Amino acid sequence: MHADHPTDSQGRILPDPAWPPGREAPGDLELVRRFLNTANRENGADRFAEPGGLTAWTTAEGLPVVPADPAEHARVVAFREALHTFTASHTTGAAAATGELAPLLAPVSFAMTAADGGLHLQVTSPRATDRLLGTLALAVLDAQYRGTWPRLKACLQCGWVVYDGSRNRSARWCSMTVCGGREHARAYRRRKAATRGRD
Repeated sequence: MHADHPTDSQGRILPDPAWPPGREAPGDLELVRRFLNTANRENGADRFAEPGGLTAWTTAEGLPVVPADPAEHARVVAFREALHTFTASHTTGAAAATGELAPLLAPVSFAMTAADGGLHLQVTSPRATDRLLGTLALAVLDAQYRGTWPRLKACLQCGWVVYDGSRNRSARWCSMTVCGGREHARAYRRRKAATRGRD
């Protein structure tokens, strides 16, 4: 991330949801990636730390503008964290934990429509929070249908979400020069220490 990024009240660099270049997800899945990357899980900086931050982000993204309401804010943050856990399972291989998503999506209304020679699922809820969560859920559903959802992964080191475009779907890091390099350096130090211990 760049040094000229905005910082929060504690001086921590706020996350740039579009980072790193070249790891964007296709179609509407990119919106899900940017949503998940509004929190930096290493330094604690969070664009949604206050309800106003969520309002600003939804406005900038051209999404249904979620009002600066503590209850609505808490629901969106809980959805983000539950969806991040779901995404992390693509990297770790753990069973997908989706149970926390269901109650957060329960208030959202959907309707099936027929247009342009096909069937379409749309969010019909009037509340902005429901429309936001419904839009994100439909993007995930579409990615599952297209087979791209398992390629959205959370970095094993920092939790940053990237799209794995590799042929064998083996990516584990947000960037080989950042987290991948750190892990390789740690592994090297462990091997050296083990070698010294045998001497």
